Amino acid sequence: MPSKIKFFLYARKSTDEENRQVMSLDAQTRELRDFASREKLFVYEIIEESQTAKRPGRPRFDEMLARIERGEANGLLCWDIDRLYRNPIDEGRVRWFLQKSVIASIRTPSRQFFPEDAGLLMGVEGGRATDYIIRLAKNVARGTKEKLRRGEWPGQKPLGYVYDNRLRNIVPDRKKAKIVQMAFEEYATGLHSLNSIADRLFELGVKSCTGRPWSNCAVHHFLTNRLYTGIMKWKDETFEGKYKPLVSPELFDRVQHALKKRERPRKFRKGHNFPFCGIFRCSCGAMISAQWVKGHGGVYRYCRCTRKNGRCSESYVQEKFVAKQCLEMLQPFGITQEEARALHSAIDAENGKEAASLDTAILALQNRMQPLQKKLDRLTHGYLDELIDEDTYRQAKEELVVEKTALKAEKERLHRSRSSYWIEPAREVINALESMGKSGFAESLPQIVQRVQKIGTNPKISGKQVSFSFSEPYASIPSLLASARIATPSAEASRFGGTTANTIWCAVQGSNL
Repeated sequence: MPSKIKFFLYARKSTDEENRQVMSLDAQTRELRDFASREKLFVYEIIEESQTAKRPGRPRFDEMLARIERGEANGLLCWDIDRLYRNPIDEGRVRWFLQKSVIASIRTPSRQFFPEDAGLLMGVEGGRATDYIIRLAKNVARGTKEKLRRGEWPGQKPLGYVYDNRLRNIVPDRKKAKIVQMAFEEYATGLHSLNSIADRLFELGVKSCTGRPWSNCAVHHFLTNRLYTGIMKWKDETFEGKYKPLVSPELFDRVQHALKKRERPRKFRKGHNFPFCGIFRCSCGAMISAQWVKGHGGVYRYCRCTRKNGRCSESYVQEKFVAKQCLEMLQPFGITQEEARALHSAIDAENGKEAASLDTAILALQNRMQPLQKKLDRLTHGYLDELIDEDTYRQAKEELVVEKTALKAEKERLHRSRSSYWIEPAREVINALESMGKSGFAESLPQIVQRVQKIGTNPKISGKQVSFSFSEPYASIPSLLASARIATPSAEASRFGGTTANTIWCAVQGSNL
């Protein structure tokens, strides 16, 4: 249902802010007319004014209020309240008219005020600081849209253009415009890839912010940018550019055709699930691959050398034998859930001890630092009272500062090494050991492969035999676990936990028992 209120649409820009509000009147009027159309508001008349509102005495504004008082209209539609006033005299008049219902409604795209809301206007100016960011974003978006409508590019200048402040638009750069045209023409031949165009541009001085050639993504964006043809796209909306294009539509289409030709997806056969691919190396140095092989009464998966380095005498080995050998090497690492729980409890207890020890050590350091600070203070007073000469003061101060800095560094080191430095790595190791001790681990090829990748180094297959070393902190754990189990009765889980926690702690820290 159409509104019964007749609105004056009031648009204003400040003449003393000409450099920032050149497009303000047209943009405000257009946006407010669109808003009125959406909200079904009746616009009685459009009033535009180019004058600051910091002082009273705007002719068209005063005339508009007089006409409202005579009853020609009873509503005000503006972009924001600050378009109506920025001084207490005009503010008081507008608020008084609203309070007496001479003005039935004041509308902006973001809010609406009725006579009972007249008191709210008193806080509008005070709330400007809070609303600043929101209003700024709206004004920038409005200005950007108006600039695009006029055919002016509001974004960063693309390669091949410079910004002309006089025209308020981009214009071709004499040197780089030729580089852009050359790149499009050469790629349109179909003889170049994205990498080769990036190298070509790099030779001509076009590089990334890191000083390297453009990435494939950057080159693709460059070759698909319709801005070079005079077409501007901004937030999925297209505008006509009022600047000189560098690339003809025909050349641009040829480039897109060349891109599509290269971007056609290749046909691949459906891949097989070979878990051990890309992990082991052959004795000849090539990677181990896998394939299906028909054998005695069935089809089996075999691991084999890829022979990328030439001929290789190594024979095939069944995947199940590879998994079996890996499992045999990993089994000494496995622990039970009860052992894992005991280990976590032991780590918690050890962490508590470390925290108490850390507090004691820090307190001792602080006690050592306090006398140093007192010495520094006395030294400064002695120098100021001219009891010691400058050379003595400088030398003594340097010695005290060096000693104090060393104590502070020791304090930081204690925090790092004795507190959380080993806790989380130790827990990760325990979780890995627990997973290898679970009953389902032997049947899970993906888990076996994952553990080989995590704790194994330099994995090889030679003469059908699997071999790999163990990375730290896992290398010494099997022997440490074996020693702990021999020395500890199985029924004493808590004692086992404490003993084994210390072994894992030492392993994580890279030290010996």
